[in-house]
Amino acid sequence: MIKTDALIIGKGPAGIQAAVYLKRGNVDPLVIGKGIGASEQARVIDNFYGFPSIGGPELIERGIDQAEQLGIPVISDEVVSIAFDEAGYSVRTTTETYQAMSVLIATGSHRNIPRIKKIRNYNGKGVSYCAVCDGFFYRKKTVAVIGSADYAASEAAELVEIAEKVYVLTNGEAPTGNFDPRCEIITDKVIAVYGEEKVGGVELEKATLDLDGIFIAIGLASSTDLATKLGVEVQNGRLVVDEEMATNLPGLYAAGDCTPGVQQIAKAVSDGCIAGYAMIAYIRHKKRGM
Repeated sequence: MIKTDALIIGKGPAGIQAAVYLKRGNVDPLVIGKGIGASEQARVIDNFYGFPSIGGPELIERGIDQAEQLGIPVISDEVVSIAFDEAGYSVRTTTETYQAMSVLIATGSHRNIPRIKKIRNYNGKGVSYCAVCDGFFYRKKTVAVIGSADYAASEAAELVEIAEKVYVLTNGEAPTGNFDPRCEIITDKVIAVYGEEKVGGVELEKATLDLDGIFIAIGLASSTDLATKLGVEVQNGRLVVDEEMATNLPGLYAAGDCTPGVQQIAKAVSDGCIAGYAMIAYIRHKKRGM
């Protein structure tokens, strides 16, 4: 286990800006992030101060370079879970576990929803995005996790302890996650979801599969996926924060597109600055009490 005072999840504008302010406040942060965010997907950015025109990937790369020049570790890894106890926050990635006094979630707002016919019709009616939150309702029932990588493996690991049967539907992708051997992996494409008032099953390329529930776990865990499992207040898909970017859990902050407001780089940078200052104060206060 690696211990750090401040851990930042997300290496976009909000996360990197917070890391820079933490470092300048004599707090050593650690940044973890993986995947392509909204800023990196922007071909041209022409509304950010000081840059009449710059590509999204270049802007992100410059931010990471700035952080690394200050001695801030920026680790490319996938966060699959966060836990909170008296010792602080335990953040598990695909390769390591980190212990932090304070955590900033700055992973953006994107949630991967597969292109499967009628799947959106069953949101809240058998389609879920959180095994820890909703797995309880599927005790002794048959469920499927749609996904192929480590996040899907993490969700499936929760469900095999609760459900009677757990399928992993990779939807045509090769499975790359470390899946529990109790799961049955099916690599066929998922064509559609069926059922009357709630999920009844899925139509695959070569067969149908009766199910009581479906858990979506494609790509990386989103901000709401990570936060909901902790008990963080979420409204309209955004993490609820106060004027210091603090959530309802002590020492846990959020910044950028995963919080309410306009989804702009300028706001993300501002959020990161505010969160960084607040985390410095929180960590100093905690250390004085030790």
